[in-house]
Amino acid sequence: MRSTISFRDGYWQKIVSKNGEIMWLIVKDKFEVLGSVRERVLQALVISTMQRLFRAWKIRLTSHYSRHIADRIILSHRPEDVELEDWKYLVEYFGSSEFKAVSERNRKNMEKQITKHTCGIRSFVEVEESAKNPATGEKETPDRVWEIQYIHKNDNGEIVWVDPQSQQIHGQLQELVAQQQSEENEHPMTRDEILSFVLGERTSYVHSKGYRKNPPKKSHIQAANLEANVSSAMATVRQKMQAEMQAEMSRKL
Repeated sequence: MRSTISFRDGYWQKIVSKNGEIMWLIVKDKFEVLGSVRERVLQALVISTMQRLFRAWKIRLTSHYSRHIADRIILSHRPEDVELEDWKYLVEYFGSSEFKAVSERNRKNMEKQITKHTCGIRSFVEVEESAKNPATGEKETPDRVWEIQYIHKNDNGEIVWVDPQSQQIHGQLQELVAQQQSEENEHPMTRDEILSFVLGERTSYVHSKGYRKNPPKKSHIQAANLEANVSSAMATVRQKMQAEMQAEMSRKL
């Protein structure tokens, strides 16, 4: 990624539109992927990983800029993994009113956040996906995914909640999930509806899960389509693997 892209290309959506196929072909040169379905899964994983690494890279460069901004020769503090022209662009961008406004807005949003999960930069959707039953592909309930995100071990090795608000929300989710699983409930709520009911919802946005209903931006539509394609591809792979395992067991019998 670092040897291919330029920060001057703009945001990640523009970068992946311009260089995504090239980066994917470079990765394919290093790996042999058997089957078109597995290739689609790997491609989605590669692009998603690159996006996460790009974000982490940019955050690190922002911190580097902040440490040296007082120095009048900040251009001489160019990080080794950034080309000179890109560093000139970033110095100008980090000092722009546009970037400062975005940073201030993000800072205020972080101050309003009352719960802090323990899964790093992984979103609710990513944790939900990783917590799937590997044999059946079934997702964990929202209260269980929330628990994974908001508990950790303290200095005594005890499992504790990161804050009282997270524990309280978990209790509400747990109660609602139990209600939906009741045999008397003919029309149970979906996972997103459960989260929206407990956490609240803004237009086109479900708290903790991001944009879900009628995404207002093309980038959100692309992200949702990618997620759907990945889930579909992974489900197909699981079904094929299960069929292969069953065939193998039948041969042994």
